[in-house]
Amino acid sequence: MMKRKRVDLHVHSGYSSDGTFGVHELFAQAKELHMEGLVIADHDTWEAWEEAEQESELTGIRTIPALELSCVDESRMVHILGYGIDTKGSHRLSETVKRIQQSRIGILPQIQRNLEREGFFVDMERVNQLAYPHPAVITNFADAILQDPRNGDHPKLVPYRPGGEKSDVPYIRFIKDYLVAGSKCYVPEYIVDIFEGIRMIREAKGVPVLAHPGEWFTTRDENKMERMLECGLQGMEVYTPYHSPEQTAYYHGLAAKFGLLQTAGSDYHDISKKPGHWMGMVEAASLDMFDALQRKIDENRQRRHKWNQ
Repeated sequence: MMKRKRVDLHVHSGYSSDGTFGVHELFAQAKELHMEGLVIADHDTWEAWEEAEQESELTGIRTIPALELSCVDESRMVHILGYGIDTKGSHRLSETVKRIQQSRIGILPQIQRNLEREGFFVDMERVNQLAYPHPAVITNFADAILQDPRNGDHPKLVPYRPGGEKSDVPYIRFIKDYLVAGSKCYVPEYIVDIFEGIRMIREAKGVPVLAHPGEWFTTRDENKMERMLECGLQGMEVYTPYHSPEQTAYYHGLAAKFGLLQTAGSDYHDISKKPGHWMGMVEAASLDMFDALQRKIDENRQRRHKWNQ
């Protein structure tokens, strides 16, 4: 039997404040795993691209520029992957990611105050160390609080400790409970809605793909698909460790119905931060999928249409 060619279309580097590994380290890991395609899609930045391009040339592991854009839909945080974006051009997406980064700096003191009102000890020096060399984000607050021994016996943290009902992915669950839109410690930051996010990725000549839709998209959201398509949506991350087999089947059918590219990715950050997410784990990922995505990127760059005239 021919060995599967490993591809991962969704990993994160240290350029994401919730990432761990440098670009060189990620490609070294990919080489050890005999990967043939690897895409770094960091949160609201493509700073990793130049290094990734160099590592690709050195290792022979194929890659493309990408980011994971934070957006909002009905007060829910949602993510859109943007593949093949123009990293050198002047476009609204470039201005938006700068504004997102700037806004996150301004809200840090209020996040700290909100968490302290909940009784958590917040060591801002540690928060900033975890984020360095980038501005801190909510993930860094979660890490600092859960790691700090001064919060060790806090009753509100019992569910996230070993054996607790939220101990499978404690950092992610803490963030969802306390730090995202709709939760008690959330502080609004600059953010665009999902429709604008899709448009801006298309304007930047990228391919917009809904990231791990099982985290937010339900049957009641199906009536938004036509508008998403009008805005330029071209793909859906069907195969991801976030999805159950039933969800995978549902999103596979939905993507087929609307003619969307079906992509696959692990959302690998670091297994200590996201247990159950490791590089190259999604078997549906393949070079055929990588090639299909590359063809769509090439089409977007060559065609003159309403998004990039």
